[in-house]
Amino acid sequence: MEGLAATALIELVADAMSGAFLIYDRDDTIVFASPQVVGFLPALSAAPQPGTRLRDVLGRIYDKGGYSADPEGGLKGDTTSSGARRRISREDWIAGEIAALWRERSETVVRRDADRWMSLTRRRLPSGYGTCILRDVSELRRREDQWRTHLERVQLTEEILDSLPFPVIVRDRNLLCVAVNKAAERLYCRPADEILGRRADELHAADPAAHIDAANRQVLETGVPFSIGVQIILPEEPPSCYLMRKFRVGKPGRYYAVTVMEDVAELLANGEQPEWNFAGLEGVDFIVSDMRRPKSEGQAAEVTPPVDMAGRRVLLVTDNGAVEEEGVSLLLRAGFDATAARNGRELAAVLDITRERQVVVDLVVVDAGMDFACLEAAQACGIDVLVLEGFQVARELIPSVLRRFRNPPPAQPVADEQWQIASAMPVDVLVAEDNGVNQIVFSQILEGLGYRYAIAADGEEAVRLFRDLQPRIVLMDITLPRLNGFEAASAIREMETVAGTVPIIGVLSPAVEGDRDACWAAGMNDVVMKPLSPDVLEEKFRRYLGDESPVTQRRAGLR
Repeated sequence: MEGLAATALIELVADAMSGAFLIYDRDDTIVFASPQVVGFLPALSAAPQPGTRLRDVLGRIYDKGGYSADPEGGLKGDTTSSGARRRISREDWIAGEIAALWRERSETVVRRDADRWMSLTRRRLPSGYGTCILRDVSELRRREDQWRTHLERVQLTEEILDSLPFPVIVRDRNLLCVAVNKAAERLYCRPADEILGRRADELHAADPAAHIDAANRQVLETGVPFSIGVQIILPEEPPSCYLMRKFRVGKPGRYYAVTVMEDVAELLANGEQPEWNFAGLEGVDFIVSDMRRPKSEGQAAEVTPPVDMAGRRVLLVTDNGAVEEEGVSLLLRAGFDATAARNGRELAAVLDITRERQVVVDLVVVDAGMDFACLEAAQACGIDVLVLEGFQVARELIPSVLRRFRNPPPAQPVADEQWQIASAMPVDVLVAEDNGVNQIVFSQILEGLGYRYAIAADGEEAVRLFRDLQPRIVLMDITLPRLNGFEAASAIREMETVAGTVPIIGVLSPAVEGDRDACWAAGMNDVVMKPLSPDVLEEKFRRYLGDESPVTQRRAGLR
């Protein structure tokens, strides 16, 4: 009775899962076969009885064409040297199936006919008994094939769009940017993640933003495509002209406005105003689109002096071949005279040659992963140095170089402690950092944001400078000599009349990210991860100091 109940239960489970069961022992003899087996193995006229040898069952399946309705299905072997497919022998096929049944676990998906698929899931239990579960996976396989085809189509579409030489921008019904191609990233001088999700007024000045929103709204509401001429003003480039075409795609309730911009600079005659040329195109208006950073309301327009790149020489120092190739290529395309050095020895050789030939190197860009001696060698020659992480080169190299030439750092007196402020003048930011490269990175970021700062090389000095300089915020590396960052933060908290008055931000490397809890325990307010970026620090300053950077405030006339 118990055996009958167990059999009925297994059959019930097989029926519920739309599958079939085979159970066999260590002698490859069938112990149980559910009736549903016949539906999966048409070669069998009835479910095998207990005591039937698996080899005999597999032989009948082979003789009827295998698992597939195709006479050759499931029985194809390896490709021959001539490239033709050969039919595997009966004994080899049976031996392969028996071997699969003896594995601890295996799963095979076989094609039964043009659009039907079956999975065979085999398990060998420690007791020696084995199970084979047969299931129809045709619907799952079709969905996988559809998903794979869809994914390939999406990838192909993205590759095509990214390969187009003209910008493509897609906005949703809320007029938010939801897709851009590589050419659009170059046009906006921003990576995609800084464009996506933004409105036109976050990327353009007020007047062209209003034109863009009105045009997109009109296309979304009417579905009627139209064209308009646009003169683009980029932050560091001469104005360029495009024919902007807009049209609607999608379905009701899910419409998108697609903008395609064709460069028509070659159509413009030398010395002529672009609107004169556009005026000759029937039905095409003309607007000017300012792609420079939008101004705050009431903020006076900022006149940015152009950077004369002709003859400017930039030397890139990196031992990463990919960074070297990309960095030098970007600099040359931007109009700079550029070359690279791979180590301190090559850097010294290049600098010696330039001195002998009386050639001026205007800027040395050093990969942050290089030895500190490279920085010292460049600084010893009195050359301005810019430090970038290797991964920042693609996005930040040209903007950082242009900013440096436009706003060169003030000359620093030569001293043993060149990163410290000598006077007891209050500062905005106290940085506790012992690594020389990171000190330069901090100084460049803080100078770019316009903050007054001091840098301490160890924990004891950080505590002393905190007392003397009264900073508004502290950036605390946790791996400091003398006093580590935790000890220095605790000491600072003990000095405060009201604990927690000055925010302390812990600076962690990925290797010690697990020390976040220790930062809180030491009295720190927050943490940031290396490598650092200006955007991350500016966001922390805005959060804890409650104001924009001094540069932004000065431009707005607030400071």
